[in-house]
Amino acid sequence: MSESRALARFAVRSRWEELPEPVRHEATRALVNWIGLPIWGTRDVAVERTLAAVDPFSGPREAALLGRSRRLDPLKAALVNGVAGSICDYDDTHLETVIHPTGPAVCALLALVERQRIGGADFLHALALGIETQCRVAKALAAPPARISGAWYLTGVTGGIGAAIAAGRVLGLDEDRMLWAIGIAAARAAGARETHGSMAKSLVSAFAGEEGLEAALLAQQGMEGPEAPIEGRRGLAALVAEGADCSAIAAGLGQSFEMLRNTYKPFPCGIVIHAALTGALELAREHRPDPAAIERVRLAVHPLCLEMCGRRAPRSALEGTFSVYHWVAVAITARAIGIRHYSDAVVNDPAIVALRDRVEARADPGLRRDEATVEIVLRDGTTLARHIAHALGSIERPPSDAELTAKLADLAAGTLTPERIEALTRACWSLGSAPDARLIATLSCVE
Repeated sequence: MSESRALARFAVRSRWEELPEPVRHEATRALVNWIGLPIWGTRDVAVERTLAAVDPFSGPREAALLGRSRRLDPLKAALVNGVAGSICDYDDTHLETVIHPTGPAVCALLALVERQRIGGADFLHALALGIETQCRVAKALAAPPARISGAWYLTGVTGGIGAAIAAGRVLGLDEDRMLWAIGIAAARAAGARETHGSMAKSLVSAFAGEEGLEAALLAQQGMEGPEAPIEGRRGLAALVAEGADCSAIAAGLGQSFEMLRNTYKPFPCGIVIHAALTGALELAREHRPDPAAIERVRLAVHPLCLEMCGRRAPRSALEGTFSVYHWVAVAITARAIGIRHYSDAVVNDPAIVALRDRVEARADPGLRRDEATVEIVLRDGTTLARHIAHALGSIERPPSDAELTAKLADLAAGTLTPERIEALTRACWSLGSAPDARLIATLSCVE
């Protein structure tokens, strides 16, 4: 049996009640962590421009746009919600592969629930399968011994497959059709990191959600695909990676769960910055140094931090997302990092820029991705130092359920009323026992 077919078989035969309780709970945490993102991001100019482009071509307006009162057809709603959810890079991350798996899967699901009623447990089950699929495929393509170019934006490469699995589960696809859905999505897999720092970055995850939903719909109608779309001689693995270990896709399916190694961001920026930010925040809060009294800040970070987030002089919030220099300056100056710090004004604040120019960073290949050392050198010669073994938000330092709830409330504030935010929060945490998953989409919209 091909690994792709084993994945399809598992997605079809899996039962919610047979999943370990930690896996079921993690699916709920993934939803709570993500649902506030499109509510916050929906007013961003990139969303407005996406909506202006696709709205005139919408079919039946059956699916909600989160944070708004408007509706689109399911495919276009998956796209627009995906863009809105990707604006501020505040989502989840599978640290081993640096993919962000919840967005594509949940956007496909939310686009379906209003035309095909399902219970909350079915929604969470499909979401868990979509996340697990992406993590496993990404691990096969990018974890050693596999080698994949850093130019690939891996969320785009794997996200459509996860979204296809999630949507296919809701659509009730049988094993063959689920395999075809995987193959159709794999044929459209794409994503370039060159988009980082531009509006187009948010389209990568959004396209994955849309294409995964469409792949499942095509397979439902009998559009056939290949038997081994990922591991085949000319399949996805051969296309994007060297030495891919496709056995990782099916190994231990149903017994071990890669989604338990998925993490949730405490800061709205690139995940590889988070160790440095953790150290800068801890020092700033503990010692409260005056930024004007700082001679320089020295960072030792994993090489991927500078490769992906080494922008020295960002000009916008979008570019600042990928600047370790910027966010360390914010952490020390504001002694806090939240969604309110994601703005063009903060990026161009003279005080932030002045300190940012005094931040130095060097790559240390001996560090893990979630490890860093931060030194704040004051003009009087005092040095404040902190080694961070694991960043906030890492597997070793995960956010609590209460912290995820607070994140949702912070993101939704200003768009939804406090009463609606509270109702949405309760609905998310209790979704596993809800008779109708549409409640999540309804409560995420503006009346």
